[in-house]
Amino acid sequence: MPIFQVKRFPGRLLWRAVASGLGVGFAPVAPGTFGSLLALPIWYWGGGTGSVHFGALALVLLLSVPAARVEIRETGRKDPPSVVIDEVAGMLLASAGIPWGWKPAVLLFLLFRFFDILKFGPAAWANEREGAVYVVADDLAAGLYANLAYRGIAWLTG
Repeated sequence: MPIFQVKRFPGRLLWRAVASGLGVGFAPVAPGTFGSLLALPIWYWGGGTGSVHFGALALVLLLSVPAARVEIRETGRKDPPSVVIDEVAGMLLASAGIPWGWKPAVLLFLLFRFFDILKFGPAAWANEREGAVYVVADDLAAGLYANLAYRGIAWLTG
């Protein structure tokens, strides 16, 4: 056993709160869907195109991997459903560069959930791996897919 092995992280309850979106991840049904909804107020306040939005995305990304790592260790599961900070990160990436509006919000939410559930390409590759980085990476891939699909739809209909 390594001498510096840590069984419990300091501040693990705070990390678990971050990982679960302040408890949203413990919803009995569809925690990922509820976690995705957490990003909508952040997108609204950040506007989608400004430094507030990109700063929030950067902060969520910085917190998501260590928070997911703690929750993985606490639950002993490869990808605990209680981890929803990855959905927040994915939705913030999906909405990056897109001005806030109710129509874009509904469409991006549906696109993100579709791609998050479907998991193809890099999202599927990341989903097959173990570790907190991959828990977050598959949702970032889904967010990128949703962003690109939204832009394609907007270009085709605009």
